[in-house]
Amino acid sequence: MSQLQRGARKNDLLAGLAYSIVENYINRVVAGRRIGERIFFQGGTAFNKAVVAAFEKYLNKTITVPPHHDVTGAIGMALIVRDYMNEDPQRKTTFKGFDLATRPYHQSSFECKGCENMCEINRVKIEGEEGYLFYGGRCEKYDIRRKGKDLPDLFRFREEALWASHEHYNDMFQQKNGKSKYGKIGLPYVFFFHDYLPYWSTLLWELGFEVVPSPKTNRRIINLGVEIVLAETCFPIKVGYGHIRYLLQNGIKRIFLPSFTNMSLPEDRYEKGHACPLTQSFPYQIRVAFPEADIIAPVVNLKEGDGYLLKELKRIFAPLGISVNELKRALRKASEAQRCFYDTIRKKADEVLSGINKTTVVIVGRAYNAFDRGVNLEIPQKLSTLNVLAIPMDFLPPVEIYDDWPEMYWRSGQRILSAARAIKSNRHLYPIFIGNFSCGPDSFIQKYFEKELGDRPYLHIEIDEHSADAGAITRCEAFLDSIEGQLRSGKRKTVKTFIPKKTTVIINENGRKRTIYVPPMSDHARAISAAFRYCGIPSDVLPETDEEAIALGKRFVSGKECYPCAVTTGDMMKKVLSSDFKPEESAFFMPSGTGPCRFGQYNLFQRMLLDSMGLKDVPIFSPVQDVTLYRDLGIVGSEFVKRSWQGIVAYDLLLKLLHETRPYEKEKGHTEYIYQQYLEELERAIERRNGSLEAILQRMKEDFRAIPRIKEKKPLIGIVGEIFVRSNRFSNEELVRKIESLGGEAWLSPVDEWIYYINHMSLKKAFRKKDYRGALQFLIKKFYQRRLSHRYEHHFRDLLKTIPEPDIREILENASPYIHESFEGEAILSIGKAIDMIQRGAKGIINAMPFACMPGTVVTAIMRGVTEKYNVPSISIPYDGTESPTTQLLLEAFMEQACRKL
Repeated sequence: MSQLQRGARKNDLLAGLAYSIVENYINRVVAGRRIGERIFFQGGTAFNKAVVAAFEKYLNKTITVPPHHDVTGAIGMALIVRDYMNEDPQRKTTFKGFDLATRPYHQSSFECKGCENMCEINRVKIEGEEGYLFYGGRCEKYDIRRKGKDLPDLFRFREEALWASHEHYNDMFQQKNGKSKYGKIGLPYVFFFHDYLPYWSTLLWELGFEVVPSPKTNRRIINLGVEIVLAETCFPIKVGYGHIRYLLQNGIKRIFLPSFTNMSLPEDRYEKGHACPLTQSFPYQIRVAFPEADIIAPVVNLKEGDGYLLKELKRIFAPLGISVNELKRALRKASEAQRCFYDTIRKKADEVLSGINKTTVVIVGRAYNAFDRGVNLEIPQKLSTLNVLAIPMDFLPPVEIYDDWPEMYWRSGQRILSAARAIKSNRHLYPIFIGNFSCGPDSFIQKYFEKELGDRPYLHIEIDEHSADAGAITRCEAFLDSIEGQLRSGKRKTVKTFIPKKTTVIINENGRKRTIYVPPMSDHARAISAAFRYCGIPSDVLPETDEEAIALGKRFVSGKECYPCAVTTGDMMKKVLSSDFKPEESAFFMPSGTGPCRFGQYNLFQRMLLDSMGLKDVPIFSPVQDVTLYRDLGIVGSEFVKRSWQGIVAYDLLLKLLHETRPYEKEKGHTEYIYQQYLEELERAIERRNGSLEAILQRMKEDFRAIPRIKEKKPLIGIVGEIFVRSNRFSNEELVRKIESLGGEAWLSPVDEWIYYINHMSLKKAFRKKDYRGALQFLIKKFYQRRLSHRYEHHFRDLLKTIPEPDIREILENASPYIHESFEGEAILSIGKAIDMIQRGAKGIINAMPFACMPGTVVTAIMRGVTEKYNVPSISIPYDGTESPTTQLLLEAFMEQACRKL
């Protein structure tokens, strides 16, 4: 509509839509695979001649559309059935004949009261036929004739075992007609309660609460969540909102909702077993969405052991006066209940697995997707109608995977990959992976799952609130048919299985030095590259991202990964495919992380990509941004950390000068000209042994001060969000310049903020583990870095208004009313920095984020509370490489609001 209002022709807009369909298909479905010369277009979409023409124009090839393109699948299925029947003339068909359509029939309907979905069931009686035909039910209770009546329903068994402890306590409570000591407490049946309900329900009953769980997921619960969710998020979070809202509507104001941060046990080899950022932060989102609720949110970090949990429970229950002895007794009972659940499952699993002798499906996924009947489209029950047994993933024996997947820091990923290995070892087992649209972890876990399975086929089903049962059963039937066909033919697809491994970076190999290529996230990349050269290592910053690079990136990613992964992959592939690329003399720099967001998986995915291209010997240098950061960087040389830090701080100050000067310059382009000069001068100084940065900073200050300026008041706009997108001009579509063109001045969160945060969190972890030597190293680093920043900033105190940047502890303190410090990552920094900016004069906040970014979505939800408190407008802008006119309209409306705050 906005383009029509601006005078764009309707035909042009429709043509653009057709091209967008083509590009989406080429980038996300074809995804880099070879396209042949003869192209066959079938399906209903081929009715759209504009799309056909767009394909021909885009590919410069003739597209063949068959006469009956909309029913080619049905024709193909009919041919398969014909051949199948011809193989054995004795076979009988249940086909009624075409005259069935001419027989009289009677139709009626009724409302099914089997659950809260209250489906309207249509019933058809055909003259001369026994029984009825049914349709319209969500669960297909009526419209499928069940074949597998004798198959055990292991999902119902699991659910009954999960709820057994709670039902026992509830029955005793009802029989006594007593009152609970502390009243009612809501327990929403969401996320990790699908695994640990016995533990937490027992704990709360034993402490003296009347535990009121939300009902099992149904259509009403789903609708309640979809109607009120604060940000465009994944389906499980929407369902979670629905469970909370249900409890509140039924008068339960006190709700027990832990933040599950680390699910690795003390004895696990994995140090991290994160939940995804959206589920970790769910209690904090709920506090903003439902301020009337009393959310009891202990931090659950199982890796820290029982002592940590006891301390957390003591903290949150202190207002009620619950003693330590009461907590200890309740924790023992809770552990017994959870152990009983595990024993029940293990016993049943051993019985089932020992008797498997035919094709059996394992339902793989997170428990709140794969095992929740209201979410998983009842696929396990549908499989039983096809006479196929379905097994929950956690019935499989645990298999060790750490040695091959040490960087898998999501608990769900660890369990899914372990299940894949167990499935591969049993020739009768085949997985159906139930996930959800826009699942961040699955965008990488699924790739690794495929690698782990090797030649074993699997079905991946993504669900959301719009998913239909009919499509799911059809896909299951097709999957089972493909397995049967494979087994019948005796031929199995052979796939070479290999697990991607980090390539050790050897800085000096056989006397030859590799050039390390640094991704161009921002101009700060020049400081990193120059610091490498300062230490005697050849290094270049890759060229700034352009349309060619992003097109390459989209060829190699699935489209489900976050946008910075596509951008950095495109930059890397552009270099790899260039004529001057020398594998034996090259390496790439791509830092890693330990979660909970996806960033730490980029280097592993890119490792897989280079391996697939025959470039296994090209290293990716991936220092981990955690307690090992400085040790990882130490292989470069002892001076690298110091020199790169000097450069990062200097470039941060240069960028501030640009942003605080350019909006007010009298002569357009003057500021940018000075900025470009100092970009190069600083880079040369950083790489030289005798380079004096402070002398350059002083001259830089005077040159910027001398730029003639207009006297005009403009709103200061803070930019927070994911560090890559907010810093990368290509990725954020020149956001800073757009703010300036709309009459504003941008204040960009500094890059060095993230380094301070890593230091702060690593220092705390070192003290918690009593690693005093490590703690001392981080204290020294922190002292040096802060001292140098203050010294550099001092030169600009009388010129720049956005310095000094606050200590990281102030940022975390700002965010503490909204997010607990245990929720690690950029979300807490964005909230804390946004508050700092508002308190120092910002008239609006922009959260720049990749599309479907998990921390970015958390910021979007929680920022509602911040802007309501401070009465300052804010917007979240998601970027995915496709410029949208809606974004421009949104930005214009936001800037109008910010200008009114002057």
